Amino acid sequence: MPPRWCTVTVTDANGCRHSLDLVASSTFDAAHLYLTKAKTEPGTLPVPTRATIFEVVTGGRVYKVAGTALQRWIERRRRDWNGPKGFLFSKRPSLD
Repeated sequence: MPPRWCTVTVTDANGCRHSLDLVASSTFDAAHLYLTKAKTEPGTLPVPTRATIFEVVTGGRVYKVAGTALQRWIERRRRDWNGPKGFLFSKRPSLD
């Protein structure tokens, strides 16, 4: 999928929804960018866990990404990608 605008929404423990608009190349990439923003700028967004369900809206469709599936995706990308792309990806945080 080419990079496109997405809205990622996470619901916190109190039931409040927190959304972030961003450009991503996949639903998993969008959820990972949300995680990166939440962890690198504490207090702006709730920090997701493996139990978090990410809602990703793009192209008028709603997709759900489970935190456990996101962590597996991150681990797979870190293992498979090499070179500059892999180095930059490895700098992003994970759910652990």
